[in-house]
Amino acid sequence: MKFRNGRLKNLSLGKQVGASFYGTVMLLILVGLTLLFGLKVTPAYMDNNVIGNAMAGMANNDLANMSITEVRRNLGRTMQTNNIDGFDMGNVQEVNVDGTDYIDINYESRVHLFYNIDIVVVFENRFPVE
Repeated sequence: MKFRNGRLKNLSLGKQVGASFYGTVMLLILVGLTLLFGLKVTPAYMDNNVIGNAMAGMANNDLANMSITEVRRNLGRTMQTNNIDGFDMGNVQEVNVDGTDYIDINYESRVHLFYNIDIVVVFENRFPVE
């Protein structure tokens, strides 16, 4: 920095013009990967939300008097209506923990991101049978 006519002059002002080309490219790649990740993973969470809402609806319709086969059949109809494919009904199980009955729906959803990279999302749902 030099003084010129009593004022401070910055000699490196020409270098301070903003982001470089490579910085901009990296930012665009980061934004693109974040968008890709969100668009690929969000449907798995939406499908799990449909399962939770279906189980909440069954709980309002006397889940305690339904057999596990009836629960699976009703859940299967809801999944077919909402176009949820690849779900194994064997993941719907009735368990007893400390004298309380629950319906457990624990499963993994594998989502292909790109090339040889997959994302595995694990869902663990427990619904009380009352």
